[in-house]
Amino acid sequence: MPIHRAIKTLISKAGWYAYNIYRKGVHYHSQLSQTAALLDAPLETIETFQAERLKRLLQHAYQTTPYYRELLKTETPDILQIPPLEKQDIREQFERLCSTAFTAEQRIENATGGSTGTPLKFYQDRNYWNQRNLSVYYFDRWAGWNFGQPQLIIWGAPVDLEDDGHWKHWVSNFWRNQYWLNGFHLTDKAMLAMFEQMNQYSPQTILAYSSSLYQFAAFLSDNGLIPRWNLKGIISSAEMLHPHYRALAEIVFKAKVYNRYGGREVGLIGMECAEGSLHINCRDIYLEIDSPDPYTEPGEILVTQLNNYAMPFIRYRIGDVGMLSAEPCPCGNDLPVLAELLGRATATFRTRTGTLIHGGYFTRQFYGVKGVNQFQIIQETLKHCVLKVVVNGQWTESTRRYLVQCIQKALGGDVVVTVKFVEDIPVPPSGKREYTISKVGADVCI
Repeated sequence: MPIHRAIKTLISKAGWYAYNIYRKGVHYHSQLSQTAALLDAPLETIETFQAERLKRLLQHAYQTTPYYRELLKTETPDILQIPPLEKQDIREQFERLCSTAFTAEQRIENATGGSTGTPLKFYQDRNYWNQRNLSVYYFDRWAGWNFGQPQLIIWGAPVDLEDDGHWKHWVSNFWRNQYWLNGFHLTDKAMLAMFEQMNQYSPQTILAYSSSLYQFAAFLSDNGLIPRWNLKGIISSAEMLHPHYRALAEIVFKAKVYNRYGGREVGLIGMECAEGSLHINCRDIYLEIDSPDPYTEPGEILVTQLNNYAMPFIRYRIGDVGMLSAEPCPCGNDLPVLAELLGRATATFRTRTGTLIHGGYFTRQFYGVKGVNQFQIIQETLKHCVLKVVVNGQWTESTRRYLVQCIQKALGGDVVVTVKFVEDIPVPPSGKREYTISKVGADVCI
C-alpha cells in the first residue's frame, strides 16, 4: 500500500472513531460488540430481545402519541390486531403520530420521494440514527467494509453540492475515505475520471444504487476498462437488484455483490450474506408479511421500526412485496430470511447526448414541494416527457413551472414536458407504483 494511502487510512480510522464517540458516547465500542453479539446469537435470543423491544415501543406509543393512544386502547395490544400504518395515515395524522416526549428541536426531519411516487415527510430521533448506524456497520462488514478503508459510493450526490456548503461534504468524504460518483448524473466523462481515480486509491468496497452500479459496469465493459482494485465486496441498495445487474457487476469488478434492503423511513431492513440469503435485521426491525401463509404466498411487507420513538411507525406498509423462508441459512446465522423480494425498481433516463440520469434525481425534486399528492414521470422519447400529478389545493402555476424546469435541466431545455392532471395513479400488479418510467432504450439513435 502506498504511504499516502496508508496515512489516509489511519486518518480515516481516527475520524470514524472520533465521530462515533461523539455520537454514541465513550462506550461506543461496547455498543458495537453488543450489536454483533445479538445479531450473531441463536434465534431464541434474538426473538426474546425483539419481543421486549416491541413491548417497550408499544407502551411508549400508547403513552405519548395521540394517534396510537386512540388506536391501541391499551399498552399491551395484540400486534396482529393493529391496523397497518399507511402512507396516507402519516400525511393525514402527521402531528398526532409525533411523540409528546420529544421537543421540536429533538426531532430530526427526513423525507422520501416514496417508491410509490408519493412524497412523504417524517421525523426520527438521534437514538434511531445511532442504532441504525451500529447495525449498518455490522452488516456492511459481511461485504468486506471496515472503518478507514477506501470506499467508492455511486449514489445521489448531496443535494447542496453546488452550494457554499460543498466544502463540508469534501471534509466529510475525506475523513470517511469515501469517493462519490453521482449516480443521478452518470456521464462518460465522470465515469472515466472515477475509474482513473480508483486506479490510484483501490477501493475495498463499493456502495451503489443497483441501476447505477450496472450502468458503471456496462460503461467499463463497453470501453475495455478493467478495474484491478482487489475489491472485497459490493453493496447494492435502494432498488431491485436484477439478475443481469448482479451478473455484469460481478464479472467486471471480480467481486461478490451483496444486496442490502432498506428504506429511508425505517432504515436497514435486511442484508444478503455470503450464501446469498437476505437476512432480516431483527435488532431494529419487526417484519411481517401480510399474507395467509408468509412462507408460501407472497404478501405486502409490514415493518415496525423498534428504535424511532420520536414518530413511531408500527406495522408500516412500506410498499414492497415479499415472502419468508422456513429453511435455515447455510451461512450459520440464525436471523430470519426473506426468500423473495418483489417490486423495487427505478428507471434510468437517457438524454440526447447519451448522459444517463438516475430516476432518483427526479424523485428528489419533489421533496418539500407543496401541492403534489402523487407523481409519475414518463420519458416517452428523447424529446418528450409526461409528468402525471395528483394535486391538492396548494398547487400553483409556479409549482408547475418549477417541476418542468427541473426535468428540462436534467434532460435538456428543448425537451417537451406535458403535465397531466389525474385523479389517481394506479398501482401495477407488482404492488409498487412506478414513479419514474423511461421508454427510451440504450439502442436508441442519439
